[in-house]
Amino acid sequence: MTTANEDSAGQPAAVVAHVAGVSPAPVAADEAAATTPQETLVRLCATILAVLIAYTCALAEALIVPILLAILLGLMFAPLVRGLERWRVPRPLGALVAITIAIAAAAGAFFALAAPARTWIARMPRALEHLQSALRDLRRPLQAASEATRELGKLANMGGSEPMQVVDSSSGVLSQLASTAPTVLAGALVVLFLTFLFLLHGDALLRKFVTLAPHLRAKRDLVQATRQAQHELSLYMITITLINLALGLATAGALALLHVPDPLLWGGLAALMNYAPFIGPLLTACVLAVAGFAEFTTPLHALAAPAAFLGLHLVEGQLVTPHLVGRRLALDPVMVFLALVVLGWVWGVAGLLLAVPLMSCAKIIAGRSEHGYTVATLLSH
Repeated sequence: MTTANEDSAGQPAAVVAHVAGVSPAPVAADEAAATTPQETLVRLCATILAVLIAYTCALAEALIVPILLAILLGLMFAPLVRGLERWRVPRPLGALVAITIAIAAAAGAFFALAAPARTWIARMPRALEHLQSALRDLRRPLQAASEATRELGKLANMGGSEPMQVVDSSSGVLSQLASTAPTVLAGALVVLFLTFLFLLHGDALLRKFVTLAPHLRAKRDLVQATRQAQHELSLYMITITLINLALGLATAGALALLHVPDPLLWGGLAALMNYAPFIGPLLTACVLAVAGFAEFTTPLHALAAPAAFLGLHLVEGQLVTPHLVGRRLALDPVMVFLALVVLGWVWGVAGLLLAVPLMSCAKIIAGRSEHGYTVATLLSH
């Protein structure tokens, strides 16, 4: 005859509990029932918060985009201002020098591209006629199939469609540019003023954040991380800008050799759109293909312009940028594409151009932060 201890040791807990007249306590089930609704609620709240943030950012584009651009410019020019301050240049004067450099660069690019842009807009009706003629020649082998389809549509009583007409859009483009010019000018003034304020009072703002740190080590780490992030981001942005300028000049030179009109305009477009990986070069190649078919009659000559750009972009993307930027600041391609899609949907062209600089800034700061290992790992290549 066995004892109670032997029964409890030799038989399953459920059998012992049943013999003792006590129902077994479902500990795992209770824990799952207790934690699952809480986790579901947290995930639901996080999803709702993300949707609300995206919706708010889309609505407040005119407010958020200038602030983000000013922050990036402030981080980019902060090492220059501190260097001038070490040379006993007053901080307001150093900030003014940095703003002057930014204005000179933007004005130089604008005046260099304004004349080719005006020329292209004036030649747009003739270019559209050439493009329509080239497309008509390309569609000629399909005309028989189109006629058959149209006849089948008539037999099925589907109704015919109106022929497509090409409308002169040069006046529309000029009117759109004239209507958006005040908004762009006001946004540029806001960006410059905010950048000047960040450069002038950035260190004072950093000291305020330092006072919020709980202990001395955290204060020291915050200052060191901010300084290193400013230095690395400034170096990264300057390097990427120089690479994009070199790509734009090389594209303009190649297009000039191919006798493409307004090569400087397309080179500037290539340099600007190269800030948005994947999507920017693809859009540039498409625009160059349209410009090629609008200017030249043979498909081979028309496709030479996008082919030359894609070749230069391949060299830049596979050789130049990895060598100069390095693996340490390389971003994960999947995360870059997701950022381009999300910010492009939220802010349009401005989001495409700001996606990679913002991701680079987030990665640099997360890599220097005590609790940013997860973010830095997700963004790293």
